[in-house]
Amino acid sequence: MLVRYTGMTIRSQSYLFTIGFILTLLGMALTDMWIPMVIGSIIMMGLMVESWIRLEHIIPMHQEIRALRKQVEQLRKNEKQHQEEVM
Repeated sequence: MLVRYTGMTIRSQSYLFTIGFILTLLGMALTDMWIPMVIGSIIMMGLMVESWIRLEHIIPMHQEIRALRKQVEQLRKNEKQHQEEVM
């Protein structure tokens, strides 16, 4: 969605967006500024959902892909060594 600020961890951003969303909902309940609060809550909800999805699904998927690539490279190396031994 947006480019991430690299000075914060993804987990910290997730907590920040969640707290921001809760504060926006609280502000909607306590004030009469509905239009800006609704727009802000929609934006905060999008940021919050996107950051939690990134934290819970995308980052672990990238780690699994890296591990699988290492395994594939190791298998290719072993296969190449085996072929050289056979010849």
